[in-house]
Amino acid sequence: MQLHGQLNYLEGSWQGILTQTGQSPKDGKAIWFDFTVDPVSGDMIGESRIETPFTKYFAYKKVVGTVESKREISFKDDFIGLDKNAGTDVWCLIKGDLVYTDSTGYLKGKWTSTDCRQGGEMTLYRSKYELSKTDSMTLYHSWFNNMVNDLSRGWNAYYVRDAEMRDFQFVPVYFDHDMDVLKTTFNDYLNKMAAIVNSHSDLRIKIIGHTDSNGSDNYNVGLSERRAERVKSFLIAAGVPADKVMIEYRGEKDPATSNKTSNGKQLNRRVDFEFI
Repeated sequence: MQLHGQLNYLEGSWQGILTQTGQSPKDGKAIWFDFTVDPVSGDMIGESRIETPFTKYFAYKKVVGTVESKREISFKDDFIGLDKNAGTDVWCLIKGDLVYTDSTGYLKGKWTSTDCRQGGEMTLYRSKYELSKTDSMTLYHSWFNNMVNDLSRGWNAYYVRDAEMRDFQFVPVYFDHDMDVLKTTFNDYLNKMAAIVNSHSDLRIKIIGHTDSNGSDNYNVGLSERRAERVKSFLIAAGVPADKVMIEYRGEKDPATSNKTSNGKQLNRRVDFEFI
């Protein structure tokens, strides 16, 4: 009974890209699904819609299938309810198996046609939009190009990337006394940070350099700048565009803790971070 109660996990709207065998995502079709699942039997009914990107051509279909587990679904088009095509183009009925992967956020699988000699793959993500059942497109197709770019970069679905960003725990990068040498122990941490920044087109990172209280104010401002620049250079080498990295350097003016002990000074010789 517990498993049956989980079978509606895949319910709702999905949008993505359908490609034929050997076809690149940029040459594929936009595809939408809207599933409703009987939580006891696992039987699925719903609708699908295939659209030729940046055109008025589409096919709206009724879909049936079975949810095999919380993350697996088998489907087939039942019939075409409404369509518009170009010239001799024909919309085909298809069937396939799809599997949801938590780590990527994508519902993905292979399909074949039941009435045309075609087959291929599709990749979808959970949609915030309602599938159109008329001759109006579901959503302006700029999202299609965005998804093509996401897939070409190996990026996860946007909500997985957003969760990674929200859950990322900033920790300071620490330096030795009077040094701006970046320790290799921070490489994995900084590479993960770079991957998150790179996976969001509108995300930037601020690097803030600090020192302890040893030395003059002017010297410490310069030292904190060198530390921030050292981290910036690492992130740029990891693929982060330079215009997505901002630095500040505050010298000894913003200590994390008291400078009265050697341990406190160690904690103040640092670089902090913020997503902006």
